[in-house]
Amino acid sequence: MRDNFLLRLTAALLALAPGVGCMERDAAMGEVEASVPAASAPCVYFKSLAPFLPEELEGFTVARTQGSTGKYGEVSVSEAERLFTRGEGREVKVRIVDTTMGEKIGQAIRDAAERAKGRAPSDPAAPIHWKDAVGFVRYDAEESLAEANLLVGDRFVVAVTSRGFPGTVEVRRVARGIDLAGLARLQ
Repeated sequence: MRDNFLLRLTAALLALAPGVGCMERDAAMGEVEASVPAASAPCVYFKSLAPFLPEELEGFTVARTQGSTGKYGEVSVSEAERLFTRGEGREVKVRIVDTTMGEKIGQAIRDAAERAKGRAPSDPAAPIHWKDAVGFVRYDAEESLAEANLLVGDRFVVAVTSRGFPGTVEVRRVARGIDLAGLARLQ
């Protein structure tokens, strides 16, 4: 029961964080600046997360890139996101989040991946256990919506979602292409 609550809380936080109470938002995210010193902010500044977003995906167009760093009560959140689109209603979104809730969210991701560990590698919902990341994958066939949520470096959450694709192959491919080792080293 508690795990479901944390997963719902994670989803809500990741879904709501971009627009409410942002200290700064940058739709273009041109040049990446140095991160805010750790002493003045508990999260990495969003412009330091942006370089870990895929620059391009073959056959897709970048629809938007955005990011924000903010504080919502006692919770601090930084996130960078890029949306890719392709005809036929297909899209892929990559979001990287650093938050003071990272420990709870990370545990929920680890728990979900552990519960799914017995699934066959060919199962679309098989968990991800890579050198630099652990995560869970979901697929809603009715909506053609796939989602991979990864914990990277015991700190960062990487969420890759796709719409309009059968199965989870696309979210896994995109997640595999992210510099997870570099992100894990980010401080």
